Amino acid sequence: MAGIFITYRRDDAAGYAGRLHESLERRLGGSQLFRDVDTLQPGQDFVQAIEARLGACQVMVVIIGREWLDARNAAGTRRLDDPFDFVRLEIAAGLARPDVLVVPVLVEGASMPAAVQLPENMQALARRHAVSVRDETWDADVDRLAAVVEKVAPPPASLESVARRLNPKTIAAVAGAIALLIALALWMPSRGRSGEPSPPAVSTSTSTSPATAPATGGSPAGAPYTIDIPRIAEAAFGDLIYALVSGNVTFRETGNELRVRIRVSNFGGRSINFWDDSFRLAAGGQTLAPVSGLNEVVGGNSLQYGLVAFRIPRQTRNATLQILSGRNIASIPIDLTPTGRPPVDEQAEIADSLSQAIRAPVVKEPAPLLSADGLTVTLDRGSSRRFANALRLILSVRVVNNSSGPIFAGNIVMRVAVGDVTIVPIEWPFGAIDRQATSIETVEFDLPTTTTEATIRTTIGTQSAQFPLRFPK
Repeated sequence: MAGIFITYRRDDAAGYAGRLHESLERRLGGSQLFRDVDTLQPGQDFVQAIEARLGACQVMVVIIGREWLDARNAAGTRRLDDPFDFVRLEIAAGLARPDVLVVPVLVEGASMPAAVQLPENMQALARRHAVSVRDETWDADVDRLAAVVEKVAPPPASLESVARRLNPKTIAAVAGAIALLIALALWMPSRGRSGEPSPPAVSTSTSTSPATAPATGGSPAGAPYTIDIPRIAEAAFGDLIYALVSGNVTFRETGNELRVRIRVSNFGGRSINFWDDSFRLAAGGQTLAPVSGLNEVVGGNSLQYGLVAFRIPRQTRNATLQILSGRNIASIPIDLTPTGRPPVDEQAEIADSLSQAIRAPVVKEPAPLLSADGLTVTLDRGSSRRFANALRLILSVRVVNNSSGPIFAGNIVMRVAVGDVTIVPIEWPFGAIDRQATSIETVEFDLPTTTTEATIRTTIGTQSAQFPLRFPK
């Protein structure tokens, strides 16, 4: 019986399903896999066969392409809304079994659907970690998928599979032992005939090739591992915040591959590009471009994750991830020394960076800033947040309109001075404040990372006031 069930929609990803089947078959063995078009016999009942296979499978691979979610029948009805749709029946049956691992596989750059977009008996699929498989990184992506699947549905033992799993060092040792036994068998008869031993012509070389030599740091060569994430792993560019949340190193024949998981938070109102062109890696005196093929769009006021991959020289132990935004560059140093820890799940949900950010209070008690022209401005509190390229000052400002009519918040000018440099806020509210009303606004400034002291300068009309700040190191 098959241990791995591949479900897909033919008019969405049939080509990818066939290619993935072949790729997994080479890694796991053909008897492990079931796909409707090639394992059903003529005249066999489709529903019964599917139910039988689902009853025996340990892993369900759900292939999701661009048309998977909104595929429609001839009547124009979305197929997933049909209770008797085969794809819906297959996935719902897999999700209903706690002993089956359901793995969504995203192809053609598709994204995971939200739970609200799925029928009720399929909504648990939205909570499953997905694996993205791209044409540009097909082998590496399938390796990742096969490693996950193999833990649940290991391939049957065979001479071929055993040989594939033996590393070259083990094969050499076995071959040497066999050769020694053969030589002894040949030598014993010759000794009996002549009384003199004949030395066997057996190579005793035990040299180890660089590809199989143990790597430093506790990880054997060829074994992927997770990297350590630096303490400051975020970069800020106004409304955009990039975060390095995880990373793995995988060994290849031609070198290593570094895969980092990036989260971008877009707090602005416009969509932005989230693509390879925004990232570079400085390593070994080179500046490397990604090979991941990342090319997404992140809408305004939204958050998205993406994988960025680099091919790096095998002996690389230190690198710097560069994040580019226009002419601005943020640099995040990365330690690539093997950690001995297995790779993290690249599709795992990571806690929001706001809860992990390195913050420090700057103003703990309310402090008056300026009162003039009917407006009273008070600094309620302030904190700082460290990024790789900036020290962000976050102020909560209370404005009271004591006049007899509305006043625009734009009448207040607020700046932060660091040495001889005057810095404007990332954004300033321009709405009107009604008479005898209070408005509480958040005002943010991006200061140099080396800032230890600064001064808030508040101006209303012809009057100004200053408020000193000190930042913890």
